[in-house]
Amino acid sequence: MSEITRRGFGRMAGLVVLAAGFTAGTGAASEAAAAATAQEPFEVRHLSSFDQRRYFTYPTHNGFVDADRIVLGQRETGATSLWEVNLRSGKERFLARFVTPADDRNPFVWWNIHSGRLVTCAENAVWLIDLADPSPVKLYSPPPGRALSVVVNLHPAGDRVLCSHYPAPITAGPTTAVEIELTGGRVREVFSGDAFATHFQYSAHDPEWIGYSLGGNILAWALHPVHAPRGKLIWDQAAAGVPIGTHNVWKSGADTGCLAVGIGGSASGLWMVHPDDRPDRLLAPGPSGTNGAYNHCDLTADGRWAVTDTNGRNGSARGQVGAVALVDLTGVHPPRTLGTVGWGSAHPGHPHPAFSPDGRMVAYTDTEAATDRTRVVLCDSRGNWTPRPLDWMAEAQALAFTASGGRAEVFADAQCGAGHGLLFTPAATGDALTFEFQQPEAGLRTLRLRVKRHYSRGIYRLSVNGTTVGEPLDLYSPVMTYAEPEFTQVALRAGRNTLRLTHLGQHADSTSVPGTCAVDRIGVRHPGQTFDEPGMRGEGLPGMPPRPSRRHRPESRWVVRPSTTVSTTGRPARSAAGVVSGR
Repeated sequence: MSEITRRGFGRMAGLVVLAAGFTAGTGAASEAAAAATAQEPFEVRHLSSFDQRRYFTYPTHNGFVDADRIVLGQRETGATSLWEVNLRSGKERFLARFVTPADDRNPFVWWNIHSGRLVTCAENAVWLIDLADPSPVKLYSPPPGRALSVVVNLHPAGDRVLCSHYPAPITAGPTTAVEIELTGGRVREVFSGDAFATHFQYSAHDPEWIGYSLGGNILAWALHPVHAPRGKLIWDQAAAGVPIGTHNVWKSGADTGCLAVGIGGSASGLWMVHPDDRPDRLLAPGPSGTNGAYNHCDLTADGRWAVTDTNGRNGSARGQVGAVALVDLTGVHPPRTLGTVGWGSAHPGHPHPAFSPDGRMVAYTDTEAATDRTRVVLCDSRGNWTPRPLDWMAEAQALAFTASGGRAEVFADAQCGAGHGLLFTPAATGDALTFEFQQPEAGLRTLRLRVKRHYSRGIYRLSVNGTTVGEPLDLYSPVMTYAEPEFTQVALRAGRNTLRLTHLGQHADSTSVPGTCAVDRIGVRHPGQTFDEPGMRGEGLPGMPPRPSRRHRPESRWVVRPSTTVSTTGRPARSAAGVVSGR
């Protein structure tokens, strides 16, 4: 095991930089502001180095053996190998190696695991590996002249696998999908058609339903032996305002349906699509432009949390920097960034984030821009993705604010907590954005900011009641993300408090001079609170009470209601005035 891998298994003192993406700017903090930032309670580890060229499996698959073990693929010259890694000890175990034919259009493998058995497609065959005694056993080969898709999907019972094959080389239909029993190898045809159909998956909630994708825009279709024996289109994307719907995932155990990504148009984001007559729902609106737009997705078995990778400024091409975002599908919490990530030139160099079966962990592939080499990153929630609860929270645009130089304006963004945030554009270094907020009592508190990071941002000093807090914040990011840094031991007064963000300078790559600052929310909590948030688990799921509205979020004991803001001229102005889009 390499030294970088060994170090990655320890607790990371620099979690903030990796998880939130903040870097220290210029300037020094005062002694009173020695408290460091701290991000939400998840841990980030690198499970491999770029030298190893390892990657994680496809999001429709499960790559975790159990809570302590994960399987990684490794690209080699003329071959792909599979390795089991113990997440506690870091110990590695070789599982198998598959030769890559010179003319193979998919020179890699994806794998799927259930109950200690792994299935994969390699060398134009489906293989079974018993992880108790690893030795690949060939389960199935397609008819002569046919080539298998590398996507294979295990039944929720773990006793059979779906795969599909096409005329070789794979460029179009006709398509045949078969189901293969892991014990005995019996083969049953489940689909046959002239069209090019891909990504066959069992529904985790009702495996009688089999989802698949069809057509150039990867439209969502489904099979059922009674309700749709020949397959049917289950998502009218044109009616939904979605030009492209892609990367459907059928892994919800709470409901029959798939989570799909809507790209472009007026309704981009994460959609829940059902094969019955229930309406399709946009659960989580996402960016419609290239920068930060959602791409691949996965969701937890209970249907509460989703994870998605996002595009860079120029899409998903090699060398682009995107992000991995955690999305609360009930809408109670706005999306959070788990980390930034590089895109490779092709599979398997796409991030492809996916949850562990228990929903506790997320693994994804990161690509080094200069070399196209890959490594695997793991985010561990330590049992719960719910953010630390806040005693008080306010939307930035709902507070009284003042711009000292430059201008402040409300902007619209579906990823903001209430759909809007506050953008500050300074005119010169030293200009500042100031907020005023009330607190019922004095004391030391933990302060949380939710800020939008972007390639036009600047470096800012944070102060509260005139005292500098923490190191300067470099808000630049090559990809649009949201971060939620926390600052401990912040002295607050009873009554009126003043928070100020003062422009200090620029990141070298920032595209705007002076760089802007965008704030979504400001929150406060007492130190030492636990991570659990009573009443937040399961809300919005089938059979559960409806989630709270955006105006009455249970995370806050005191919620600041929309109020009058202070304009740059000092005259009162409505907080909703001057809304701009996508800033």
